[in-house]
Amino acid sequence: MELIHRDEINVAYILKLLANLNEAKDPTSAAKQKKSIIDALAGDVSLRSKRELIEKFIEENLPDIKDSDLIGDEFEKYWIDQKVMALSKLCEEEKLDKDQFKSLIETYVYTQQEPIREEVIQCLDNRPSILAARSIGERIIAKMKKYVKVFIEGMTA
Repeated sequence: MELIHRDEINVAYILKLLANLNEAKDPTSAAKQKKSIIDALAGDVSLRSKRELIEKFIEENLPDIKDSDLIGDEFEKYWIDQKVMALSKLCEEEKLDKDQFKSLIETYVYTQQEPIREEVIQCLDNRPSILAARSIGERIIAKMKKYVKVFIEGMTA
């Protein structure tokens, strides 16, 4: 629980830095603010996995936000969109039933217990051979953990 709380503070801090960046009047100040955000992302282990997505938000979305008070809402919308796209991509790559796999992820997040390989295999569109099932299950579980680390851990408000 303490780790999640610490992550939440870090995400809130990043949002504050984004607001400061958005309000920067001159290019020098903006560059300085952007550097402090990148440094904060690189310096915190819990935020490193989120760095690429936050940088993408800064480049693609932040310039279009005129009111700094809307940054939190816009970031949340962006994050949800990225999360949905990443889940769709993962399910498409691995040929997983999206609803079943999403339910498996939710259970993992809630219980903090890794699913057993058989639960993962049941999410597949086509059941693999017994020999292939082990490596496929382990690969999918690893991808699921990465997805949770990037999109779910530390992102609750």
